[in-house]
Amino acid sequence: MQSDRLLLGVVIILTTLVASGGIMLWMRMPSTDTAPQPAREEQQPAHQQSLLDEPLLITLYYPHEGMLAEGSATVQRQPDTQSLARASLAALFADQRAAPEPVLRDIRLRELYLDNSGTAYIDLMPGAQKDVRASAREEQLAIYAMVNTLLQNFEEIKQVVLLLDGREAQTLAGHMDLSRTFTKRMDLVK
Repeated sequence: MQSDRLLLGVVIILTTLVASGGIMLWMRMPSTDTAPQPAREEQQPAHQQSLLDEPLLITLYYPHEGMLAEGSATVQRQPDTQSLARASLAALFADQRAAPEPVLRDIRLRELYLDNSGTAYIDLMPGAQKDVRASAREEQLAIYAMVNTLLQNFEEIKQVVLLLDGREAQTLAGHMDLSRTFTKRMDLVK
């Protein structure tokens, strides 16, 4: 009988030790529902910086002989689509092939905004002349040069809204209704 008690006491002590050791190990184990730790911060910017240093080839559309012509340009990579789209439009406005066209010559890019639904808002301002003078066809081609350049290069952009000086406008050069959204028109490309 006494040996049974001794054996029972040893079993209880061993069980207690094993259980408490298991609980301690379990508490020290990392939780499976915690998010994985991000890579060290000094590695991410170096990798991102190397990507930003590489130029990006984009397709530009610019008015030429009554249609839109297709060309290419390189822009500096940007950290987000909105900044890259802004750089692409700036490249279009600076491109010598687009410079002779009246509308693109007489306006400047003020800003570009991109919302979560894929709408790009191109905010334009008149250049030195304050009035943009162009035919209906020239105005149409200038608008679609901007629209096609954005929609052809950025799948995140689904449509474009044009603003003048940060506000909705009726027209750019007196012919086309700007109170709507625009999608690309590849039928205007030669």
